[in-house]
Amino acid sequence: MGISEFLDNVEIAHFESSEEFWERLHGLPNKDVAVIARTIFQDRQSGRVNPLHSAFFFESLENTQFFHNVVSPYLTVLLQELDTMQLPAGDILELGSGAGVVACFLAQKYPEKTVVGVDLLPVVVQTAQKLAQLLGLSNIEFHQAEIAGLHLEKTFGCILSVALREEMSSGRQGSFGYFSAIAELPQALTAVSSPLSQCVAEHLAADGLYISLERCHDVASIASWVGELQSVGVSPDLESSTMLVFSGVLTGPEKMPLLLSTHADARVDAESLLQWRMNGSNETQSDELAVESRVYSQRAWRVVKAMEFGIRDELGDAAARVYLLECDREGLVYFTTNRGAREIVFETSFGGAQILSNKFEHMLGELTYNPSVVDVRSITSL
Repeated sequence: MGISEFLDNVEIAHFESSEEFWERLHGLPNKDVAVIARTIFQDRQSGRVNPLHSAFFFESLENTQFFHNVVSPYLTVLLQELDTMQLPAGDILELGSGAGVVACFLAQKYPEKTVVGVDLLPVVVQTAQKLAQLLGLSNIEFHQAEIAGLHLEKTFGCILSVALREEMSSGRQGSFGYFSAIAELPQALTAVSSPLSQCVAEHLAADGLYISLERCHDVASIASWVGELQSVGVSPDLESSTMLVFSGVLTGPEKMPLLLSTHADARVDAESLLQWRMNGSNETQSDELAVESRVYSQRAWRVVKAMEFGIRDELGDAAARVYLLECDREGLVYFTTNRGAREIVFETSFGGAQILSNKFEHMLGELTYNPSVVDVRSITSL
């Protein structure tokens, strides 16, 4: 059975545009659903991650069928990747299985294997069980349990988790010990183990495969996730891993690291990880890597001016930095935050920093008058 046929059997809705989604959402008989969904999507756009959101999106088969492709825009491309893989011998465990769509796909593809799904929310587990019944699957089971401290007393040939790390913690926030994601890599790779990586290490068979798809939006956060895995003896095979590229109806283009990891003594180093990330998804290469690879090249880039801004908003305290850089006749203004945003704001191939100085000062002025800025200081130690 093909992926499209499987999704049709599950009755997962597909939307061509955000306009179509909102129109169909507001056309639902239950108007409360539209109000709650809009509030949750607004929270997500502001960066607030709440595991209880899944209880709404997946609390029933009807909600799952309507929202799954929107809240999990990677679904189709992930299933395509899984469809091309030959999984090792042994049963399959999905951590954070949600409404069970991915687990059910694997149970259908591998009828000789038992697929086990584990999720925190009882109502979501009930939805997954109903989906398995709908599809007539007898080789699948779902359990309600916390991933942290999970002990199933068996190992699995394959473990899968999708967008679970950010739900289990607030995630790694960057630090301004370094201003660069590239410079942070060696430190990030020393990250200590997490409850998720510990759970994987305990339940992965000696020759098993761990497949993870996490929302790591910059190379330093990827390194931190790899560090968590390597601290428990699990390491990704970069040759078989990839950056998964997809586009969400509400979120637009996005890329996430699809890491295929095994028990291994060999460790990924900073240079290898950076090279892998820069080679992946060239069509959506990030500004962060473009500027930082230039800054850390052999060319004599220098920081002409730099300012740091303390920020306080509904998400808490954060910091942003703005840099004016120059090399020969080239110049650029680079903006970065310790929440992961990194962007080239202005650049020029002639005139260097002098040409961009006014734009740099104008941007500082706009930030300074922002009511969320609580502190401003010049950076002189670079």
